[in-house]
Amino acid sequence: MELILWIYDPENAEPSELNHTATSPPPNSKTLSKQFWNLGQEPVVQTYFRNTKYFATAFPELGFWKINVPAMLDDIITNIHGKAIAFQDCFVLDSPFIISRPEEPFPNNVNDNSLCSPAGSEPFIEWSACFPTTALLLSEFGTFHTNDGFITYKEIKAPAHILGFDLSHKVTDIVLTNDGILFLIMGTVYKRESNRFFKLGSEYNLPETGITGIQSRLWCSSEYPVQSGRKLSTVAIWTPTEQYLGYDGNVFIKITDTTTLKKVLDLPVTASLSIGTVCYDSRPSEVSLLMACVGCSSSRVFYLSAYNEDRDLWVLRDFSLNAPPQGFMLMEFVYSASPSMLLWNKEMVYYSYKNNTINGFVMVIGLNQKLSEVSQGSTIHQLVIGICDIRCQGGTLHLISICHCSEPSMSGHLLEQRQHQTLPEQFYHKMDYSLEPNYTEALISSTGVMTVELQPSMSGKMCATHNKLTHFFVGCPPSRHIVIHRPSDITCIKHNFTTYKIPGEYLWDPTTEDLVVNYDWDKYGCLMDLHYAIPFHPDIALYDGSTFVKTVEANFILWEVHGRSDYSYNSSMKQVGCLCEAQTWISMLEEHENSTLDEIWGPQNYRSCFQSELGPLGDLNQLYQILNHSGYNSLIWPTEYSGIYVFRVKIVDPNFSFCDLNTIFAVRTYGIVESPNIGKVAGFSILILSIFGGILIVSYFRYVKIYRALIYVDPLPSHDQQDQTRKTAHELKKDQ
Repeated sequence: MELILWIYDPENAEPSELNHTATSPPPNSKTLSKQFWNLGQEPVVQTYFRNTKYFATAFPELGFWKINVPAMLDDIITNIHGKAIAFQDCFVLDSPFIISRPEEPFPNNVNDNSLCSPAGSEPFIEWSACFPTTALLLSEFGTFHTNDGFITYKEIKAPAHILGFDLSHKVTDIVLTNDGILFLIMGTVYKRESNRFFKLGSEYNLPETGITGIQSRLWCSSEYPVQSGRKLSTVAIWTPTEQYLGYDGNVFIKITDTTTLKKVLDLPVTASLSIGTVCYDSRPSEVSLLMACVGCSSSRVFYLSAYNEDRDLWVLRDFSLNAPPQGFMLMEFVYSASPSMLLWNKEMVYYSYKNNTINGFVMVIGLNQKLSEVSQGSTIHQLVIGICDIRCQGGTLHLISICHCSEPSMSGHLLEQRQHQTLPEQFYHKMDYSLEPNYTEALISSTGVMTVELQPSMSGKMCATHNKLTHFFVGCPPSRHIVIHRPSDITCIKHNFTTYKIPGEYLWDPTTEDLVVNYDWDKYGCLMDLHYAIPFHPDIALYDGSTFVKTVEANFILWEVHGRSDYSYNSSMKQVGCLCEAQTWISMLEEHENSTLDEIWGPQNYRSCFQSELGPLGDLNQLYQILNHSGYNSLIWPTEYSGIYVFRVKIVDPNFSFCDLNTIFAVRTYGIVESPNIGKVAGFSILILSIFGGILIVSYFRYVKIYRALIYVDPLPSHDQQDQTRKTAHELKKDQ
């Protein structure tokens, strides 16, 4: 959103400036803004919740500044302030400002039909949960949309070829969603988006007819910390027997029906149960259903059930109210830590606060009478929590303020509270999971979202106007993980090989054949080069996403993922000070014969050896196979050969984290000068000697042949004999 800012003098301002409809500075304000700009004035927009600051770009020749501010669902309240600069003894006043919802076109054509409530109906207003200046007004004259609190507005219409005139004048309910407007018309839901109008029927997993109500969120849920992979719905749609929830992107899911509800809530199977009113609860993750039951009691009674979207859980609230023979009451919830609501019909208002521990009918102060008894014939038309009640008398809207005071409270028991007179409020989680018989169930039951409602101290009887709700997520943050910290003196190299071999004799289950391993560089990362003679002590770092949290000091275990067993530890149980025999991989494998290594040992069954137990100590001379940050225990490597090891590390301390923390790292040992193989050397030597000896023997016989030929030559040969002798000698030399 682009904001155009200028400075004006209220005493000399134009009407359009005073009612905030001006789009550019008039001459007087233009001159005044230039004067302040010359003195160094620079406006800044600062958000209330996140304290984010947005700075301006000056256009002095035009007499204004521009600031681009994004429309964040959970940070729309801002304050515009500048420097403490005076001009003619006047300063610029800070201005609060609410960022409006981004403008949507909602174009209309000439032949489009107005969307109206039935003739004689009272006006009905619908506010946006996250943008309080965005609203809808449904009346018998049409539906009107605003982004600025009705300073300006536009009418919303429907194309005549989709919705005829008769149907367009029978709108019974409207809601605002993140991407459009829903209309309930004669039991069918229609939707108006920026550039289209269409029916939401079976194509979108909704009933074609028979829908009795639609409801959007009353309070903005963008700050609520939902569990990873889950989303909160934006709209509830229901029939007397079925409940649906809608999500962004026109996704609708049926979550239950009355037959299922009777089973889940343990209501009589023969009873007649119907859904009358559905509303989003005080806690953003819950949706509450006001149900009428005939057959659950001697008379018709209202019950309240709630569905937790974050935990996919149904509960029956501790609430019941005698109901009239026909009809339902309307319902809205107060934004608070404990479920607190108002029920009403045309004559009366019933309140139920703090999970129905405080309840009753709203009475008129001083008269001790119900509203219907002093209303003089007028009726309640609409109730808007936190703003006003609306009633109509003689065609005129009347606003009646109902004060609902509440005290600081908390929902759930996930955190404990520590109070001190001179210190801020403190919340902490206190539970020893090592003592729990079922670690997994204990972990699930103690995780979730806890809502805390804080309120400043007040004197006198007055309504709370500055209460603040904060949501604490107790559990595993979605992006929390661990990594192995690589010391600065250890290199981490990515090589070009893709496979390597592990000798079969070094596996947990030895084999006669070597194991060929495919090395996944993307999964295992680079190899840390470790000298074989130096014990290695892994240090673990805890991260949230890319943000370092702290060094992990909790106990952890590791194992080689491909089954290597030719590494060891440099400490025994006795050396580390165990008071009883510690867990080992061998002992855990014996207890869990049919399980994998990553299943048999973890925080769910970890037992410390530093707590004394009755009975024998056990064999404390065994190697201690548990490591931590401060301990001496380390990994040691074979001294006869080098190798590649891929380890998985797992945190086993049950009280360290709600997360299942594990990671993988890989190492390669180096520095070993391998001794020669005596057998191979001896064989090679014999081969060389054999070849050399063979050459000598052949040479010997050749020389003997030549010698013998020469020794029998006649000393005085004839001329022919001399020639023959020369010829023979020549041939022998040639052969040689």
